[in-house]
Amino acid sequence: MYAVIDISSTSISMLVCGKDGARPAYKYREGLSALSYTEGGKLTEHGVEKICDKIAVFQDQCKKLGVEKLYVVSTAAMRFVENAEEVFRQIRAKTGAVINQLDGETEAYCDLIANEKFRSKENPALIDIGGASIEMCDLSKSGKEGIYCFNFGALTLQRKFVKSVYPDKEECARIKKYLKKALSKAEVPAYTGGTAVLVGATNRSIYEIYRDYYDIDVTEDMVIELPKLKKLAKKLIEAPDRSHLLIKNAPEKIYFIVVALITLVQLLKKYGFASVAVSDFGVKEGYLKLALSGEEKAEESPFFPERPVKEIKSVEELAEHIKLRQKAGKPSKKKDQAAPEKSEESEEPSAE
Repeated sequence: MYAVIDISSTSISMLVCGKDGARPAYKYREGLSALSYTEGGKLTEHGVEKICDKIAVFQDQCKKLGVEKLYVVSTAAMRFVENAEEVFRQIRAKTGAVINQLDGETEAYCDLIANEKFRSKENPALIDIGGASIEMCDLSKSGKEGIYCFNFGALTLQRKFVKSVYPDKEECARIKKYLKKALSKAEVPAYTGGTAVLVGATNRSIYEIYRDYYDIDVTEDMVIELPKLKKLAKKLIEAPDRSHLLIKNAPEKIYFIVVALITLVQLLKKYGFASVAVSDFGVKEGYLKLALSGEEKAEESPFFPERPVKEIKSVEELAEHIKLRQKAGKPSKKKDQAAPEKSEESEEPSAE
């Protein structure tokens, strides 16, 4: 079993799957807005603690599931944080996790690798709307050609233009104006008559709201009809009863999902897409494939089944612990069970 933990702008999520990279045996997500814990462009100590707590819980899950290799990645969440290197150092000292920071191009390429089955669609392109960035990828191109990145996302637009939870009509108009200007400057080709393939947690939440609103049965092939999507966007902007629909389907994204939907509609309109497909595979699936194939130089994150992660107090102690393990060889389960008793302060983080 292999696992990937992803620190994104709006959550920390984990994928666990078999050696063949098949459909995940385990998927979990914890809502956490890294941008909400920034001050003056820097992530606060409280923000670091929050991230470490989530990672520790996932590491505990990895132990229970028998994971052999763990990779931890960070996408846009840390690309725009001024003290990212210090944050990574603290995370490693507190949890042992080694962060593989992905730039926008690599993030989009991971999406592409995970969704190559959509290449057969008419003029296809991937769209991933994140909290702090947006990635597009031309599926008709090879390698890293045809990858386009925007350095803003649904959460940054929310914070820039919206005063309350939901944008009012005036704020929506300002967001649309900003998007039209930004998209007009981007060197992204038109996809007239093409297929937009939506990837990522935010787009999946939009689909869940769409499916619930139109009472669509769960199917393996997830598609969205553009006229219906535009009608849904209008409802979420204007209808006073929208909260129930949003809380039911996207509670952790309620404060920016309307902005995400506005952004999606503008992207589909600007580039001329005629149809929309939704994928359940994204960055983590693609990254794991690239890491296992050796195409992406991925550094593994150690976690210690024989001792609680929280006993590692510093980078120096972590290095010494790894050195001792390599020298002694991997201990057997029998030896693990005979490990020294733990104090109350060093108990393993609960998965509850």
